[in-house]
Amino acid sequence: MLRNSASDVPRRRGRPPAGGREAILAAALELLRERGIARVTAREVAALAGVSEASVFYHYKDRAGLLRAVFEQGLQPLKELAESVARAGPDLHQVLVRYAITLEQFLDQALPVMAAAQSDVALRDAMAEYMTEQDLGPHRGVAALGDFLAAEQAAGRVRAEVDPHATAMLFVGACYTRAAQRQMPAHVAELPSREEVIDAFEALLAPA
Repeated sequence: MLRNSASDVPRRRGRPPAGGREAILAAALELLRERGIARVTAREVAALAGVSEASVFYHYKDRAGLLRAVFEQGLQPLKELAESVARAGPDLHQVLVRYAITLEQFLDQALPVMAAAQSDVALRDAMAEYMTEQDLGPHRGVAALGDFLAAEQAAGRVRAEVDPHATAMLFVGACYTRAAQRQMPAHVAELPSREEVIDAFEALLAPA
């Protein structure tokens, strides 16, 4: 459970003030990134979010519930991706830009949660169960982008020789690598920019 560093102080009863959920999630993610899972306690999260410890327990019950909520919040951009791609129409450049931005936004939030879960057996099992139930994983992004590229290939707008789903896996992998580098504590050499990656894929996919 979330550690209550003041366990001798009784929790408040009743509904806490509204509007604290987003602040709590943002505070938990910041603590995960900067200080690790050990500092994700009710007191630390509440102090950073500017709410009471009771609010943390009220909304999320325990640490597993809090981390799951942080992860779920990161999923929202992915859920909106299909609609945004549909609005973009058959414009490969726009679609690649939307996919890259959305995937990296998700990974920026999800990677610290998944890394934290590896250090706690209960959290790891809870996250694994949730991801299995929701059928979550890289295969979802690969399938979605691969299906789009296959449709574009059938329409003659993508080179016939490429494997659309293998290419989609390469693109998702590039997004993952850029996001993973941002989680590293030490400065490392710069990777190709998002724009450079997209330009390279457009050149790869352009019909001969």
